[in-house]
Amino acid sequence: MRISTRMIYEGGGSRISDLQSSLNKTQQQIASGRQILTPADDPIGSARALVITQADSINDQYAVNRQNAKANLSMSDSVLGSVTTTLQNLKVLMVNAGNGALNDNDRTAIATEMQSNLDQLMGLANTTDGTGAYLFSGFSTTTAPYTKTAGGAKYNGDQGQRYLQVDTTRQLPLSTPGTMIFENIRTSTGQFNVVPNPSNTGQAVATVSINPATASSLTGNNYDVAFDALAANFTVTNKTTGAVVVPSTAYTSPATVTVDGMKITLTNTPGAPAPGDHFSIQPGNQNIFETVTDVINALKTPTSSAPAKKDLTAALSQGGSNLDASLSNVLTQRAQIGSSLKEIDDLDSVGSANGVYYKQSLSQIQDLDYAKAITSLSQQQTILQAAQQSFVKTANLSLFSYIT
Repeated sequence: MRISTRMIYEGGGSRISDLQSSLNKTQQQIASGRQILTPADDPIGSARALVITQADSINDQYAVNRQNAKANLSMSDSVLGSVTTTLQNLKVLMVNAGNGALNDNDRTAIATEMQSNLDQLMGLANTTDGTGAYLFSGFSTTTAPYTKTAGGAKYNGDQGQRYLQVDTTRQLPLSTPGTMIFENIRTSTGQFNVVPNPSNTGQAVATVSINPATASSLTGNNYDVAFDALAANFTVTNKTTGAVVVPSTAYTSPATVTVDGMKITLTNTPGAPAPGDHFSIQPGNQNIFETVTDVINALKTPTSSAPAKKDLTAALSQGGSNLDASLSNVLTQRAQIGSSLKEIDDLDSVGSANGVYYKQSLSQIQDLDYAKAITSLSQQQTILQAAQQSFVKTANLSLFSYIT
């Protein structure tokens, strides 16, 4: 076969170019520490590395989300811890107010101290997370959840509960609406909590239900049904506002009146009411602010008569019971937050283990074996040098070299 000079140069140049390209690639691998420089180097490995890299990035984002959730929940737990302390202080003050040796001035002083605790409670309910977002307003994070009213406080937020994705299949609540913490505290199994006054001597019974036709008029306030000195007439008073909502009405068993969305029925069961008998009506759901406000108002009311003292005892008893339910509700919410914080710690451990696994898998696919690469580099340099020297000698072969 005849080999032309052109073929010698083209073949030698192509071979040297290939060797130089392989050498350059090995040098780039050593410089970058990666054995896959482009997807063409290892299509399957590149695809696997992309999937693992995405999974690792998502895992890192979940870790960031968990830290954000932990910070938010820790703040909520701290606030509810202060709420617990405040409610315990209020409970102590209620117990002290029941001391029979106290006079009206003493009870007024206790009421003043309770008002201070109530204001503190209001401030805690309106706590922000440090960025201006209210903790207990639901989705309405720019709106203060509670504003003070004559009967306690009004909720301005919504029932939304914000969640954050902390793992592939797990979301955790960042906050709890104020109604779940400070309101919706069951004080009765029914729609209303109807309590006869301890001073009652009659046998009449009061029952209350929602009147469907006027349910939109429900106020959530407290009411008092009172019989007159002859037990022949009764009145209904809104204790929260002080307004008489049902003026003196003749009593004949059974007597039913509809007011503010409620249907109040009085019956002789089994006997008639006694003069001065009265009944307290509260919503079946009470909130902390109403409970404390009711007790404060009761403490500020003079107790110059035996019935008035019994009214105070009844108010303190009912207030103490409602406060116990409120405290139990707050502790339940704190327990749920504690459970979420524990879950975050567990998910952090799993996330850290996953992160190690992802990085190890990427290392096996992408990272360079330096010993093997350096050995290959040395070998490629030797081959390239030999090829270059061989090409020089081959290129110089010519018949003219032998003509003297």
